[in-house]
Amino acid sequence: MKKTIFLAFVFPMILLFGYAAAHAGWEAGTVVRFDTNVNRSIDGGKSDGFLVGHLGFARTPTGERRWGVTMSATLEGAAYAKISDLDYVAVTGSPGIVFVPHALWTVAVTPFLQAKGVRDADQSAIAFGGRVSIEERIWRNLYLGQYYVYTDSGANIDTFSFSEHSLGAYAGLVATRALTVELGYEFTRGDSFRVVGTSASSTLGPGMHQHFSSAFGTDVVREEVDSHAVSVSVSKEWARDLFSRAGYTFTNMNGDLGTSTIHAGYFGLGYRF
Repeated sequence: MKKTIFLAFVFPMILLFGYAAAHAGWEAGTVVRFDTNVNRSIDGGKSDGFLVGHLGFARTPTGERRWGVTMSATLEGAAYAKISDLDYVAVTGSPGIVFVPHALWTVAVTPFLQAKGVRDADQSAIAFGGRVSIEERIWRNLYLGQYYVYTDSGANIDTFSFSEHSLGAYAGLVATRALTVELGYEFTRGDSFRVVGTSASSTLGPGMHQHFSSAFGTDVVREEVDSHAVSVSVSKEWARDLFSRAGYTFTNMNGDLGTSTIHAGYFGLGYRF
């Protein structure tokens, strides 16, 4: 029922915002990513690399008023090098409102809806939620940001479903007109699937879901975890329409079953048109 209500709310907004005075443009890109613990194991973990391609469209405010509307839509697909069952295609839509209470402050509220189809059908899901973010320009080349994100994802198998709350902060330095560096931190509390092995049933606690995953070849359990993530990213504009991005994130997940650590990174190229 709540997904039906959300659909009824989002799509009229997309149609309405599509006519707002705004800058509009397309973006296409490809990203090479790696993840040292794709199965979120508490004991080691399986590493994998994957290639992601995306095509997106976005409308942003013209900047002539203190508030404006935005809309973005993205089609994304990924192919994994080792665990092909994790290959996916996802479509995401996100209308939003931007408010500029001060020349150096920007506030944005953006609900989102995503449909994701995974080769391992157990993990295919419909997700929705929203993001509230604030960004402050400290000096001409330095900015700070804070955000809150709520996500509710319903997968075909409950073990892969989750809801979570995330709080984050970041600092960015515009080193040159073409080079930007960001440092970030994020805290997340919510559900996550984790691989614990075939003896999982002896460690299950209240509210945990257990399922044998053919993609990972072992039992997967869902539990509530607290995650801490630190990240660094670099963006480079090579030409007016060509850019590259690279980044690294370290994540530590803690729950009743134990601790999972994840090293993840990416390098990508994109083109605006």
